[in-house]
Amino acid sequence: MQRQVDTARLTSSKTVRSSVGVLASKLGSTPSVRNPKIALIGGLTVAALVMFLMSEFVRRSVWLGLWGLTNDLEGLSPFFASDKPVVTFLMFLHMITGAAMILFCPLQLIGSLRRKYPRLHRWNGRLLATLGLVTGAGGVFYALLRGTTGGTYMDVSSTLYGVLFLLASVQTLRFGLKRSWAQHRRWGLRLVTLGLASWFYRLHYVVWHEFFGDLWITPDMRGPFDVFQAFAFYLSYLFLLELFFLWEKSRRPTPQRA
Repeated sequence: MQRQVDTARLTSSKTVRSSVGVLASKLGSTPSVRNPKIALIGGLTVAALVMFLMSEFVRRSVWLGLWGLTNDLEGLSPFFASDKPVVTFLMFLHMITGAAMILFCPLQLIGSLRRKYPRLHRWNGRLLATLGLVTGAGGVFYALLRGTTGGTYMDVSSTLYGVLFLLASVQTLRFGLKRSWAQHRRWGLRLVTLGLASWFYRLHYVVWHEFFGDLWITPDMRGPFDVFQAFAFYLSYLFLLELFFLWEKSRRPTPQRA
């Protein structure tokens, strides 16, 4: 009699666990798969919000870039040098392409958009990689041939930032063409991170000024916070991204030996 009761309890327990599992799957434990339209709308809404927050910076960067490309700004802008027209051209073009990257980067992060419109994802990715090449080259040439406001430390920071831009752009394209999707995704995320970093740079100053005013900030961009910012605005986020990659790797099941 006791054995029959135990058997009944075991059977009932298995039935309950099975029912809970089915119910959880029906409730949409993976909403991006079960409700693709809702996931797409949600992703686009978040992307639109992010774009709105960045829109003022994007507008000002594009305006300044176009202003510098179409006018003689000698004495009006520190980025303009009539004796170095190529470097000046690349710098103001760098402003426009960098702003365009900020605008289009959020679209690459919407998984539901990538699944529903893979062609859009590919072309937007190619556009971002091309913009990354131009943006990176402009920053490197300007830092090396003209020099930045902050001096040597900012020259090093800007050059490294530009080189990483170029590397991420090339690697994203290369692994995409090779269909090495895991590597393509990693380098693509690095490229997006670098693309958004120029907006983070301005955002950091806004937040810092809100709490601390002009503490550790100087007009010649050589204050302690200025120096920290020159590297932290992109290296810190790349570091966090690499930690995310390690976390992802740790969650994968390890192959069992025979």
